[in-house]
Amino acid sequence: MQYARVFPYRSGMSRRSSPQRITDEQAFPVRVILRELPGGFAAALGPGRDPHRWMQENIGPGEMALYGWHTVYCPDGFALFARSCGDAAKFLAAFPEFEIADGTVMEIYNSPYVTRGRRNRR
Repeated sequence: MQYARVFPYRSGMSRRSSPQRITDEQAFPVRVILRELPGGFAAALGPGRDPHRWMQENIGPGEMALYGWHTVYCPDGFALFARSCGDAAKFLAAFPEFEIADGTVMEIYNSPYVTRGRRNRR
């Protein structure tokens, strides 16, 4: 009796690794969601102020990452991934133009403790 293959070899399939953003999202312990900067980095930060360069020079290569991000609560924004809360705080101090995207202030946010967003509680 001959053994039948359950999963036949498919020559047309290629293997790919996960995008770096997905790998970083799973690996870095600290994630901070930031709101979009009006007009983008260049317009909001001015010439010579590049967050990616700052991270490499001040924190170290591979210690932080910054990606475009979107959620229901923050449709256009950024995700800052860091290895420590201290490094994330240094980034936010160096770039005060970035604002943390607090989705709990949105009217669509709901939890057993907060209904219709936090802004209605002020």
